[in-house]
Amino acid sequence: MGSDYIYQSQDEEQILHSRRVHTITDRFSMANTYLINEERVIIVDPGTELNVRQLQTYLQHFLHRSLDQIDLIVLTHLHPDHTSGVEALRKLCAAPVAASSVVRHLTHQGAPGAHHSSSIAHLAEHFLTGPLQHFDLFPPVYEYQYKLVDLWLEDVAGLPGHPEWRVIASPGHTPESLCLYNPFSQELLCGDTVITIQGGAPLLRGSTNRRQLTETLRVLRSLQVHYLYPGHGRPILALHPLTNVDVEW
Repeated sequence: MGSDYIYQSQDEEQILHSRRVHTITDRFSMANTYLINEERVIIVDPGTELNVRQLQTYLQHFLHRSLDQIDLIVLTHLHPDHTSGVEALRKLCAAPVAASSVVRHLTHQGAPGAHHSSSIAHLAEHFLTGPLQHFDLFPPVYEYQYKLVDLWLEDVAGLPGHPEWRVIASPGHTPESLCLYNPFSQELLCGDTVITIQGGAPLLRGSTNRRQLTETLRVLRSLQVHYLYPGHGRPILALHPLTNVDVEW
């Protein structure tokens, strides 16, 4: 979010308000937070506390909407560069936090990162600042993150209160990764499942489970997508943005 938005003509302001998906990026331009501007607002991946402050400014001053109009916070996965601002955002609004139901299973099963590494990772989440918070240094802290979630999302289900947005399970980068897909507007918000920071080309993030990653790619390519919104990098507008996606095996 830059100073380009400070002075706007009437036409520019109309375009700004007609857009449904807005990108909020921190000053290091590494992690994206998305604001879906509908009758009730959805926040996807609050990011860091800096993202949350920028989000608040953008919502109130550019979209002229209040924080109490946020009715859902969605986490595409649980790495701290996408979730460390959740508690700051919840202090500003009463919206519930939603994440993949896979997190609940991982926590109950004692998955790697759920217990024995949680204290180290939790400390890292709170004490690493700035660009350091953008590196996937540790697995998600499922035991801690589990407590942040109010609603559990299932594959192919609609978002609570927003049925036109569908949940698409996309395991690979993390087991609980998910995308949000709107078949009517052909938009895909994909978290870190797909990123575009390497030369602007889409990159499907890697996994130790090659079969799982292949299935995720098959599912995403089966969707009609014209607008792709990655967790890192610039959004892509194209007829078939996932046709030539690179895969991080």
